[in-house]
Amino acid sequence: MQHNLRLRSVLPTFVPAGFVDVGHSTVRDARSGKTLVIVDSVQSIANHLEATIVTQPGQVIAGLEAMPFLRLTITDPHGRTRVTSSLELPHRLASGWFCRSANLKPFQQELAGRILDDGIAAATFHYCPNSLLHGVFYSQLAGLDPNVAKTPRLLTAEVVARGAQSVADGGVAKDPLFPSGDGFDVEGLVGEKATAAEVGAGFIPFRHQAFIAEEIELAVYLAEGRIERLPLPDPAREVLALLARLKLARLLAEPLDLRAHCIFQAEEVPAELSDPAALLKALQEKLAACRSLGLLADPAVTEFALTLGAAKEKSKKGKAAVAVAAAATEEDS
Repeated sequence: MQHNLRLRSVLPTFVPAGFVDVGHSTVRDARSGKTLVIVDSVQSIANHLEATIVTQPGQVIAGLEAMPFLRLTITDPHGRTRVTSSLELPHRLASGWFCRSANLKPFQQELAGRILDDGIAAATFHYCPNSLLHGVFYSQLAGLDPNVAKTPRLLTAEVVARGAQSVADGGVAKDPLFPSGDGFDVEGLVGEKATAAEVGAGFIPFRHQAFIAEEIELAVYLAEGRIERLPLPDPAREVLALLARLKLARLLAEPLDLRAHCIFQAEEVPAELSDPAALLKALQEKLAACRSLGLLADPAVTEFALTLGAAKEKSKKGKAAVAVAAAATEEDS
């Protein structure tokens, strides 16, 4: 599957991705002489694609309950809990949360064993087909040779604007309590000497850089040739192809809201991506076939729970005991 989809900006201008010390990624096309700007990177679009099948942290959309993934509940030292999963964490199934945490050693040994025995494709598919679709690198997992610890992404997408021109402007955020900009007693309010802008009040000037472009394109490529060569049964390969199409269909079913001031609408959606409900139904059937072959984890969601701070406290107690023992030794001598 390969598509080059024309997008139109919902707003007259748009703001592409930018980074501190780098700015926006622009280049002059050697063939046309026009300026190209990367609006959204491959990694960022992958995050947006994964978000289409997640309703809230650790929960998938209705109808995908049979698709395996790892869910992690984290409790901080104050008893507050957060939930995340291999559908959301950086590096997905290969996240350090799963592959490095001391409390998850049994799972790590089981995962490494499956990779060595069955291959990285079958092992990753067993626990999280989504991770196999977007690629994983088990650099944190002990006991694996780097040659068998990595599998590349199968679904790749990127948004690029051609014939882009920068529009620089700016303004001032006005404080209605002090419209003149004078008379704001910062020291009396916060107890320290500072300007109003430094404490988030008063008049705050800002600089803003947006773009316009002749053409904006979402380029999508699904490596179906590589999917066909994976050492997996047909239903598993079909799951990967259908999951990719489902996520793309759900992404294009509404405006492509990449970030504030960066919202697009596809001018035309390909026929194979026009019916998310039909794709979900077909995916459900193939997941059921994979389950009957024993290819998927049972239960589908592998649950883990970690408490942060416990190891740190234990370490502190250990250091304290060492200090007491050392002091006692000095007194004896």
